[in-house]
Amino acid sequence: MQNDEKLLICKLREGNHNAFEYIFKSYYRVVTLFANRFINDISVSQEIAGDVFTIVWEKREQIDISIALKSYLFKMTQNRCLNYLKHKQIENLYVDYLQRREILNYQPADFEKAFYNKEIAAQIKAAVDTLPPQCKAVFTLSRYQHLKYKQIAVKLDISEKTVERHMSLAFEKLRQLLKYDFSKDQIKTS
Repeated sequence: MQNDEKLLICKLREGNHNAFEYIFKSYYRVVTLFANRFINDISVSQEIAGDVFTIVWEKREQIDISIALKSYLFKMTQNRCLNYLKHKQIENLYVDYLQRREILNYQPADFEKAFYNKEIAAQIKAAVDTLPPQCKAVFTLSRYQHLKYKQIAVKLDISEKTVERHMSLAFEKLRQLLKYDFSKDQIKTS
């Protein structure tokens, strides 16, 4: 890292608006184009670049850059892009799930029911997120990607018995976390 860049980062840490403006003007376009290589959507890339610079300003006092500023910004951008893509992948899996079950075409007569179903889906997602990583991976591959236990075992390099054990653990933990009485729900909505 060059001395000019060290001085610039030092001024940024002190809250110097001119230093931040200089960094923003120097790197915003490049960071946006770098993000667009991952995302392939210029408006989303601009949003990610804006988020990167917002974080730089908000956490300026904690910035500890031992590499070139451009490399630091690119790494931050790359991480935000990967998070965005992971989130998009989950959204796509959910939409695919809804399409397979023809839920997207469903027109609920009662909007309260629709809200209630959305609330249940959010509870299920939150419960799945609390599963241990390996257990969550097995459950996700089984339930969202519809892989058979043998395929999951090959993909994760574990035995089929381990897959079965993880699925049992997942169902047990989800039952405990959700504590959902379907018979009550059926009575309410009938």
